[in-house]
Amino acid sequence: MSTHKRNQEYIRTTSDRSREELIFATLSLSIETDARIAGLVRVLNDLPDIYTCSSCGGHADLRNRENPVPEGYFYVQFILEPTEKGFLSLGIIDLAARNVDTENLAVKVLNCTDNPKLVMFHVLGKAGVDPDAYAQEIRSLCREWGVSLEGVYEQKKKVRRQIAYDRMRKGSS
Repeated sequence: MSTHKRNQEYIRTTSDRSREELIFATLSLSIETDARIAGLVRVLNDLPDIYTCSSCGGHADLRNRENPVPEGYFYVQFILEPTEKGFLSLGIIDLAARNVDTENLAVKVLNCTDNPKLVMFHVLGKAGVDPDAYAQEIRSLCREWGVSLEGVYEQKKKVRRQIAYDRMRKGSS
């Protein structure tokens, strides 16, 4: 156990809480996405082995909102499968951010739990960066690197449903 005191608050999780549970939850829950970033969230979800968890398109009034950012900002949190396709997708997300605006658009590691197996990532845009321009750059880099976005999200949902079904069947036997 580390003896260092962490200054940032984080969510305590059990060591058996898995990335699989988080991925299943993100694909199962119907979540409303702010219109300003809906296109970006859609593109990120269509990337192989990327799963968005939380987002905000920025708001003038921050009261009564969960994890809001001010107007002119946006963020999207996501997790990835640690696969070759997942890391390629992460590389495209990062390169697109650097191509669009190196000063006001960043991709960072965000571990908001005490479990190093549940590392998330955070895209933060500020100073009026256009999330649609960022989404377009991701699409462009996908074409350049031969990454198809067609039907990926639906395939991810289908695979996760099958995994959950197999676990339930195995648990009831």
